[in-house]
Amino acid sequence: MEKLNIGALKERLNNNINDVEAALSLGNVYYDMNDAPRAIVYYRRALDLNPDLPNARTDLGAMYWRNDDVGLAEQSFRDTIARDASFGQAYVNLGLILHKAKGKVSEARTVWQQLLDINPNHEVAGKARELLAETATLIN
Repeated sequence: MEKLNIGALKERLNNNINDVEAALSLGNVYYDMNDAPRAIVYYRRALDLNPDLPNARTDLGAMYWRNDDVGLAEQSFRDTIARDASFGQAYVNLGLILHKAKGKVSEARTVWQQLLDINPNHEVAGKARELLAETATLIN
């Protein structure tokens, strides 16, 4: 099924290079297949067409991280927050990369707390609280 889906989406993009939905859908298909290099290509195309896609920018960051491009991943998450301060998943991911990939626990905790300060009822606020609790003992 995914092969047919990929073929149809690529055909759409070949017929209309400005088809942001096809580019985004291809990025998502490759994301789900854990194919970071291909997902990156299509998320970047979607963002070239429409830079105001916080989901795509955050997923691009996740794919950069999966591809061991930690600096690009961090920048993607920071860019998402700069463009849309209400996009909670970017805070969670930025904190995770600061903590897990860069060993910057205090910075990670600051990012998660920022999300809670902005919107304590955000759909990912529980995850931010959980991460704050998990890392509380690491800062002493």
